[in-house]
Amino acid sequence: MASENAATEGVESEAALETADCRDPADFYTAVARDSVGRFCRRFLDENALTATELLHNNRHQNALSNTATFVAILTQAERTMERKGTLTPLVNEIARLTRERAKENPPPDLTPETYAGVAAGLLAGGGFLGRFLLDAALSQHIVTGRSFADKAKALLALASAPDIAEQHPETLVPIERLLGEILRSDAGTASCAQDAPFADLIGLIVTLVAGDRALPDTAPPVFRELDALMRRTPMPALRDSLMVAFRREMGKPACFTIASAGDMFGIEAVQREIMALSELSGRLRDAEGAYHGGAKTEAALQRRTAILVNEDTVPEITKGRNFVQKLRILFVLQKMPLSPTAARAVNDYLRSFFDSRDFAGRLLDCWKERADKLKGLAEVQKMVLASAFSEEDRDCIAGQVDDIQNAFLRTQRVLAPLVQTKEDPSPEAVLEIVRLAGDGAFCTGKSRMAVARVLYRQTHRPRFVRGFLLNAPTPRERLARVGWLRQSLAMVGVPFIDLGSQRVLAVDDEEGPRKLVASVLRDLGIGRVDMAADGQEALERLAANKAEYDLIICDWMMPRLNGLDLLKHVREMRTDLPFLMVTALATLEAVKRALAHQVSGYIAKPFTPDQLEEKVFLVLAQKGMTE
Repeated sequence: MASENAATEGVESEAALETADCRDPADFYTAVARDSVGRFCRRFLDENALTATELLHNNRHQNALSNTATFVAILTQAERTMERKGTLTPLVNEIARLTRERAKENPPPDLTPETYAGVAAGLLAGGGFLGRFLLDAALSQHIVTGRSFADKAKALLALASAPDIAEQHPETLVPIERLLGEILRSDAGTASCAQDAPFADLIGLIVTLVAGDRALPDTAPPVFRELDALMRRTPMPALRDSLMVAFRREMGKPACFTIASAGDMFGIEAVQREIMALSELSGRLRDAEGAYHGGAKTEAALQRRTAILVNEDTVPEITKGRNFVQKLRILFVLQKMPLSPTAARAVNDYLRSFFDSRDFAGRLLDCWKERADKLKGLAEVQKMVLASAFSEEDRDCIAGQVDDIQNAFLRTQRVLAPLVQTKEDPSPEAVLEIVRLAGDGAFCTGKSRMAVARVLYRQTHRPRFVRGFLLNAPTPRERLARVGWLRQSLAMVGVPFIDLGSQRVLAVDDEEGPRKLVASVLRDLGIGRVDMAADGQEALERLAANKAEYDLIICDWMMPRLNGLDLLKHVREMRTDLPFLMVTALATLEAVKRALAHQVSGYIAKPFTPDQLEEKVFLVLAQKGMTE
């Protein structure tokens, strides 16, 4: 007998492809054969809350089936499907005889959560086919008192909950997993375990078990909560496959995720919500490589569902009543869904018509009122484009188009002007306004982000900003928090941030007064560690002890024992990346050329003010940060 309550033609054809060709009694006990038995005998099994495994291992259930009025019809349908007319009756009779004899010779042992692992491991270790048969018979006997599929699932899950069973005897979970899978492959079994949950709730429960991407709701039925705990403890691939069979069956039903509201006269809002629900499911059912759990069959089930909603005629209607950017969001969601070729082409063509329109920039910017929202919105649209299903060439072209719009907006609205068109350093608050936008991901990849990055790198390393935002923090803990936030926000536009509190600087000068002045300025600037050396030789000895000791050297040129230029030569032999700021009264072109020949990072002429030294320190550290 064909599966009498298969949800859709798609599910029926899926099952038919897996029908087993059984020519020996033992063939009926394979996984595929059990699925076939479950399908052909579905009405009888569901009416009695039975699984195929129970039917194959319990003579009383077999006798009950043979006494039904539909038994002959079941055999006839199975023989027709297998093209084995008249051959199944003898095999079925032989299965009944063998089941009776095995039960008489080897009565199934009683099972409890405490004894199951040991008993099952013993049967599997020494019994071969007979051992597997006896274990399945024992499991069938254990759940025989269950009045519903849910009761039987709870009894099986109790056996699987024994401590360390997955680590010590993982093979004993396989027959439990198979029986649980048979329950879930049944429409009645799934409904029983889910306590007849509504369609949308049931789909959500199944997908959460399969994807394992979130916690089940507190209202989830007990069986599903226990299944979730089991599947998180140990891999259950066969159980996941059965859940995907249940998912595809449910998706073939005419039920909907949403219903039209009273004011939704044409049902457009309901269709939009249905599409968003399908999109979320589609995303959750993909693994890290983008493949669907359940493979092509799952994709086909989703495609059949979306084909009802999305086609050439319905695409414009689906976005009806939405503003420009909302339409783009819906269309990009549609583009990633499993669509038929014609539907996919319709979605892509409709999307391209938006980007190709002459007034695209104006219509897009009109979607927001505030300047910050416009910037964030443009960045969001570009992200949708870059993550879209367009070809790489089309993605780059359209993303560049959106970047051009934002770059023009930055110029015409003078967004960065307070930071660059000023004689004095901008206020920390003006800098922070742009930093916050950067942290919110408000700038497009391309020319816009590069323009912002150049400005922010320069301004966030200015002494006024560092003092006003970092050094004025009320506590060291708050300062660290600000540094962390600043570094994270700047990273969004590719800008490194140099935390002066973590920097280690060596000040080298043979005169105590200038040496202490440099150290005082550095400590006032927030440098975490400042060491001093009286000449180049002492500095060299410090460096030789630990080449990675310092992040910057500030060194006078004219000193006894080892002058600044000779120290620079030795430093470059040890570390080519170490910033080196030369302090000199010889600000001649020839002196500069000699220092540059050995890759000096910068120089400052005596006498200098504290502000001038601070500028130079930031300059050489910034150069190193940009090269990293």
